[in-house]
Amino acid sequence: MPLKLKIYIGVITVSSITLFIYLTPSLPSFSNIWLAILFFVTISIFAEFIPVDLPVGGVISIGFPIDFVLILVYGPALAMLITALGALIGEIIEKKVSWYKIIFNTSQYALTAGIAGIAYQQAGGVVGAQNIFKFILPATICALTYCIVNITFFVMVVSFAQNVRIKKIWRTSIKEMIPSYIAEAPMGFLMAIVYTEVGIVGILLFFLPLLLARRSFELYTKMRKVYLDTIRALAAAIDAKDPYTKGHSERVSEMSVVLAQELNLSDNDIENIEYTALLHDIGKIGIDDSILGKKSSLTDQEFDKIKEHTIMGANIIQPVDFLKNSYRAIYHHHERYNGEGYPDGIKSEDIPILARIIAVADAYDAMSSDRPYRKKLSKDKILKELKDQSGKQFDPEIVKALISVLDREREE
Repeated sequence: MPLKLKIYIGVITVSSITLFIYLTPSLPSFSNIWLAILFFVTISIFAEFIPVDLPVGGVISIGFPIDFVLILVYGPALAMLITALGALIGEIIEKKVSWYKIIFNTSQYALTAGIAGIAYQQAGGVVGAQNIFKFILPATICALTYCIVNITFFVMVVSFAQNVRIKKIWRTSIKEMIPSYIAEAPMGFLMAIVYTEVGIVGILLFFLPLLLARRSFELYTKMRKVYLDTIRALAAAIDAKDPYTKGHSERVSEMSVVLAQELNLSDNDIENIEYTALLHDIGKIGIDDSILGKKSSLTDQEFDKIKEHTIMGANIIQPVDFLKNSYRAIYHHHERYNGEGYPDGIKSEDIPILARIIAVADAYDAMSSDRPYRKKLSKDKILKELKDQSGKQFDPEIVKALISVLDREREE
């Protein structure tokens, strides 16, 4: 385990314990609510058994509405205690052997609930109020705080564990987790209102729609994963036609996403470029293997045949509805910034931004890899070539972005 991950887990754990000790005087008397405590611990444990896997790693559970009810009705201290017990018991029953995961999840769930509870009170919310509707604004602030804190804790631990940039994980996590919070926050607020009126039975009535919300989110994440896995398999099949390009499409996709993030493109563009870059060479499926793997120079006729892969690739993906935004980028990814590329010879801003990014990522990976006609280039030679071709073959802004990314990687 990386040292920074150990330190991070330690900080979260100590912070959680410290906050709970600070809030302990506000704990309600257990003598009158022991049945409620048992009930909420039970459903918190149950929530741990039906999480939804996230594409970036980790999971999201349906524990948020339960924590929301506890905060509004009993306060942050009891919310922390029950959340921690639910997470701890749930993960022990699941027999998770990674002690640091058990400690981190237990601590961060409790800490999130505690901070959100304090935010509710600081915003003017009253714990245990009979008319919770009066405190809808503090409750909204509480939900927003819970969401931001939980996502931040999650992003940090994934970044440290996988050695991935925080910015990359954050943008993906926001996109994946926000829909779940948006669906669950109003439900948690209504659950708190009903619970204050009719008790435990009211919570049980909400559990079916809560499970349906969880199921909808699970289907969304699974569908996206199936799409991406299918595209990756297809890209791998294309790369397998040439032993020198094994893994090429995957690497181009990864670099294209990094560049899109560096250029602050929208989340939709970042998601589109991930798919598009994986399939940028799909047209090569129609090119003869003897041409793709030729170790000597290509004839003019053979090169003209290679050029056709951009048009063929665009035509292959055109009928696929969820890839409709990839058509122009695949068609134009061999255009040059100065207008001397193919197939249409368009230049500068007329070339789609995704195509311009893929062109740089594609060239970078080609120069970084062995090919039949040459060995891979050194980093210094690659940087020199990128700078020489800036404004000619490549978009200067994208070249700057790539150089920034490479410089940062060297520093790390």
